[in-house]
Amino acid sequence: MLDEAEYVEVASLYSGAMKGTKDFRQQWGIPLENASIEQRFAPVRLRYEQMTGMKGCNENAIMHHRLSLFGPACRSCGKPLRTPSARLCGSCMTPAAKDSPDVQRE
Repeated sequence: MLDEAEYVEVASLYSGAMKGTKDFRQQWGIPLENASIEQRFAPVRLRYEQMTGMKGCNENAIMHHRLSLFGPACRSCGKPLRTPSARLCGSCMTPAAKDSPDVQRE
């Protein structure tokens, strides 16, 4: 999972790969003609691997590995809640802690 500073760095690489600009491709040594998606997104996967040690992650999946998208750890199973405002753990169905400041109540 990426904290906000790490996410900004990876998101910048992802954005550059999406745009496929000439400067971005020259900077990373990607051929200007017929560059594959694999080649264009290699800098995203490489930087993510350097940050986390996880190899072979899909570039689209990497963009969902942002800590701020998830809630606190479940008090029962320890997995992160699926959103910061989740009322129930999606993994074990335990209600979220009522006293957690991250969980919004109506």
